[in-house]
Amino acid sequence: MSWIDLRPEEYRPQPPAKRDLGIGLVGCGGIARGAHLPAYRQFGYRVVACCDRLEEAARAAQQAFEIPFATTRLEELLARPEVEIVDLAVHADQRRPLVEQIAAAGKPILSQKPFAMNWEDARHMVAVCERAGVPLMVNQQARWAPAHRAIKTLIDRGALGHVYSVLHLNRGFQDEPGSWYVRLPNFNIVDHGIHYIDLGRYFTGCEPVRVKATTTLVPGQAAVSPMIYTIACEYAPDAPVMTTLHFNNIVAASALHRYEWFVDGTEGSLCAGQSELVLARREAPHQKQVFAIQGRWFPDAFGGSMGEMMAALAEGRPPLTSGRDNLKTLRIALAAVESSESGRAVEITDTD
Repeated sequence: MSWIDLRPEEYRPQPPAKRDLGIGLVGCGGIARGAHLPAYRQFGYRVVACCDRLEEAARAAQQAFEIPFATTRLEELLARPEVEIVDLAVHADQRRPLVEQIAAAGKPILSQKPFAMNWEDARHMVAVCERAGVPLMVNQQARWAPAHRAIKTLIDRGALGHVYSVLHLNRGFQDEPGSWYVRLPNFNIVDHGIHYIDLGRYFTGCEPVRVKATTTLVPGQAAVSPMIYTIACEYAPDAPVMTTLHFNNIVAASALHRYEWFVDGTEGSLCAGQSELVLARREAPHQKQVFAIQGRWFPDAFGGSMGEMMAALAEGRPPLTSGRDNLKTLRIALAAVESSESGRAVEITDTD
């Protein structure tokens, strides 16, 4: 068997050559302080200002990460010339007017996911940024998680041959009474699950033409919407591949929580979690290679996505997960919701 070499430097995200652009953080909540800011410090990025409507949140971020300027007023942050990228880390239902204000100020935007909870808001914000000539990227940072980049590296190198099946199995628990996500309609598909929908696009390199989704409510659950789904994506006949995403986010028995990707191709298969990737190939079907994955989704991936934004600006190109591109991911998620509610397969249309 010809062994495959997979080195950490091939998949671990690295800061771009030009990484000194000033970052203005808007939204200083848990995800910003727990992932964005630690990643930026790790990657050597400059956070020059932060803003939150709650003064205590802005001050907490400023003090913990030695940010020079903090404010509760977005216009004050946007007026500062040293702010060259706005990291917009607020909830989706708060985003539209802020995107309008930031675009009017001419500042490039890295927006937290999900970009929007509905189609009209998403298309409007993309159009606003395009009219203003403002670069817009959606922070689908899962693409930069080391394990996911390792999978993509092997796919792109042809280690599996033609990939015909991508299967995701995720078992966890987020049905926490009183949490914001149990109050959010369609949280499991459109908010959390949009990571895995986007990764399906990333791994296959194809766009589905049809989506079928099933969900169910669990007796006694706190969440207003189902916390379990199975989403099947169908593709055009000239793209012989299928994607199946299963996410049970209400598994009370934590001993059986799992996170795994199975990718099958004509020349081999792989199985990967967050810390290990196992590869087996057709030429020696009873042998396998096991790779320990270096790095973590939190916070490494957040440094990777901001690095992509900086690189895109330096190179004068759209970022990999631009607002325009992300409409395709969001359309799949919204089609999955529609399918689960109607009980029928939904055609993927209206993504331009």
